[in-house]
Parts: sequence; C-alpha cells; structure tokens
Amino acid sequence: MKKSLIILLAAGALTSNIAFAEESEEVVYSTEGYCLLSNEGASDEYLRAYAKKLGAKPTNSVCSSFKKIVEESRPREWDYPAGRAYPGSVIKLSPSQVALLKSLKKKDGQM
Repeated sequence: MKKSLIILLAAGALTSNIAFAEESEEVVYSTEGYCLLSNEGASDEYLRAYAKKLGAKPTNSVCSSFKKIVEESRPREWDYPAGRAYPGSVIKLSPSQVALLKSLKKKDGQM
C-alpha cells in the first residue's frame, strides 16, 4: 500500500512538471507567419485557428504586399519551388560572385 502510494505521488509530480513546462513555452503569432502559411497551402481549419490566435485575419492585400517584399529580396537566379532550396542541396556561386570574392580577398591581403 505504501509503495503504491509513493509511485502514485511520483507519477503525479512528474506529470505536473510536464504540464507546467508546456504552459511556459511562448508561441508568437504574426501576420507574416499567417501569410507564409497561407502561401504554402495550409488547411483552412489551421488558418482559421491561427487567425483566431492572432486576433484577426490579415487581408489579402497585406499578404500580397508581404509576398512582394519577400520576392524582391530573393535573388533573381533563385529558381527553387516556393523559393526554398531542396534539403541537402548546395547553392553554387556564379562566376562573377566568385571573382568578386577573390578580389575582396586580395584587397584584404594588401591592407
């Protein structure tokens, strides 16, 4: 009886610590996050829940403005689907980028 009571108390203490740890983790919701999820094809239910946590659903014009800013900041030769490199892929520098880096290295060596 005493042994089972100790096991029960220990199990209760362990589960309460887990519950408190989950509550203390901060989750940040943002308009940009919503727009990214929307562009990536997240389900409508997920987007509704995200908008509820966010407090409001961002308008299509806000998301399109954000998408435009992201596209403008992306290099023109970036030809990966959805603007993301494939897992494990390598982004190769163009010959002009390599030449620029070499010239900068030479300038650093002369100073």
